[in-house]
Amino acid sequence: MRLSRLRRGPAVCVGAAILMFGPAAMAQAPVPVYPAPPVITPGPPASPEAAEIAACLCLKQAVDTLGAQMAGGRQSYDQTVGELSRLDAQLEQERVTLNVNDPAAVARFRQLLQQRDALYRRSSGPVLTDVSQVVARYNARVNEYNARCADRPRNPALIASVEATLTCPPP
Repeated sequence: MRLSRLRRGPAVCVGAAILMFGPAAMAQAPVPVYPAPPVITPGPPASPEAAEIAACLCLKQAVDTLGAQMAGGRQSYDQTVGELSRLDAQLEQERVTLNVNDPAAVARFRQLLQQRDALYRRSSGPVLTDVSQVVARYNARVNEYNARCADRPRNPALIASVEATLTCPPP
């Protein structure tokens, strides 16, 4: 019996210390801040047709965005190919009149050839890859839009209602 009282003594002291110093320690601890719950504004009931219209409108936005990116990429590619054609013509002209006994003329020709080769690598590498990827994404979105949304009769009032509150993810 005496042994059990000795074992309870330290436990009682620890319990008393927690009760005595616990509130002071908790007062120093940071208070957790929880975000306010989202405010849900009542709106028109979401129907399956409204959800489908929203999906089609978002697909249309994605098609338009990707179309603009594709046009910019093609313009960049066309400029690169145009510059490549200009360098090819200039090289052909230089080749016809090149004096192989003139080291300066040969050096200029080699430098022009190196510029042409670097431009060719760029036009057939990263520039072409970027344009190809944008075109592939654009075609996939157009196909998806055509399969889901094209030539489907829709309620104009419901379309206007959905457009007013539409938020789409990035394409």
